[in-house]
Amino acid sequence: MDWKLVVATALAAALGAAAGGWALANAGGGGVEHQADAKMLEISIAILREPARVDDDPMRSWAVRVVEKKSGVSFTDQQRAALLKRAAGGR
Repeated sequence: MDWKLVVATALAAALGAAAGGWALANAGGGGVEHQADAKMLEISIAILREPARVDDDPMRSWAVRVVEKKSGVSFTDQQRAALLKRAAGGR
């Protein structure tokens, strides 16, 4: 399977989850905790959208865990590896 397709699919799922979290937080049903969750998702997605660098493996791993936990969307091992893989970011 093409790693670009895997990364694009994973990012699309993460963005959809983040948009849903943001919508929930801003619909009046979200308190401070939901707003914090939405902000954590935003930060995590921003990290994953950037090209991977040699020194950012811990941050990318953290971002993947946050997206999985806060969005309720679990990545497959292959998707997770594509998001963390050195080649995915052009290192």
